[in-house]
Order: sequence, then structure tokens, then C-alpha cells
Amino acid sequence: MKRRLNLPRLEVVYFLTDPARRIPEIVEGKADMECGSTTNTAERRQQVSFTGPHYLSGARYLVRSDSAISHLPDFQRKRLAGTRGTVELKAIERASKERLLYIDIVEVPDHAKAVEMVEAGEVDGFAMADVLLYGLRSNRPNPDKLKVVGKLLTIDPIAIMFNKDDLELKGIIDAEMKRLIHGREAHAIYEKWFMQPIPPRNVPLNMPMNYLLKDFWKYPSDQGPF
Repeated sequence: MKRRLNLPRLEVVYFLTDPARRIPEIVEGKADMECGSTTNTAERRQQVSFTGPHYLSGARYLVRSDSAISHLPDFQRKRLAGTRGTVELKAIERASKERLLYIDIVEVPDHAKAVEMVEAGEVDGFAMADVLLYGLRSNRPNPDKLKVVGKLLTIDPIAIMFNKDDLELKGIIDAEMKRLIHGREAHAIYEKWFMQPIPPRNVPLNMPMNYLLKDFWKYPSDQGPF
């Protein structure tokens, strides 16, 4: 943005939000853009706008390493945590109802609380985007005590979010995202953060780029695949 607008300096101010408040804070103008794990969906595009995805993720499940659970049906009549305000929470509620699994869905305020509940045995698993689960797992004191299991329940294009009225800012960021993708700088960034050891604990996530992201980056779009 500094380069494109020919600004001598550009101060960036960060503040924390949570899944339940992130969209209202953009709509209300408390932040210019949100750079996190927000999924670009048609429903959300009624309120806000997005760049093209910088990652395509999907909901899977974090369980204890000694758990016999390997896919969604194994949660039948068991306790499964989901974070308030996320598409994953809605997805497991819908899947439980449609498949008559009678899952005891536990709504939690944030991802960290859900992981703590899995470790403590208070819930049998935590449903969230796989990339977040791998990150949360790697930052625990004993990552080997947790594992990510199951097939993708959802396909979630994760993107930067803006106020719908801020077309100038969106245009600048859209152009920069396309430059990073077509110039393959985005691929180098992916390799650094998903395949190499990362601070502070220098533990790699070991997550090769999935075929969905490879295909979508061939023709990046801000509409997402859904």
C-alpha cells in the first residue's frame, strides 16, 4: 500500500478480535481490514467483501493421540467442540442433524479453550479448519499428545476481509494478492511457513500445499469457490 500510494510512511495499527466480533468490527469501521482465518462465503459477502483466498482449508478434527476417533461418524453421541461464530460450528451442527449422529456439540468462546478441553478430556474432539488445528497443536507443550483426523467436512477459502464500501482499499490489496500469486512469491511464503520450522519453537507444520489451493491460484478470484 505504501508503494502503490507513494506514501513516505505507513503506520499499521493492530488489535485483537475474536470470531464472534470480527465481522461487526469491520462493518462498524473499527478496523480497515481483518487478516486472520475468516472464510469467504456468499452469506458473509452480503455484509463485507474479501480478497481472493490466501489459503483453502477445510474442517477436520483435533483429538487426543490415544483416541480411537478417526472420522465424523465416530463422534456419534460424543462431545465435539466448536468455536462460536465460525462456519465449522454451523457445519458440524448441520452434519449431526442430517446424519442423525446426535453429537453433543459444545460451543466455546475461542480456539484455545477448545484445545484445552480436548487435552483435559472434557470433550472428545474439536472441529476447526485443518490449518488452524495443525498450528494450535504445534504450539502446545506436548504436541504429540494430539492429532488431526478425518476427511474434510467443509472447503473453506480463507481471505482478507474489508468493509464493502472501501473499494479503493480492496482494489489495492486485490492487485497485490494477484502479484504475489502470479509472481510465485506466495508459493515461497507458503513453503516458509507451512513446510519449514517456524518460531518460536522451530516446529514445522509439515503441511504440503493441497490440490485445492494449487488449482484456485491458477485463476484467483475474490468470489471464492462457493
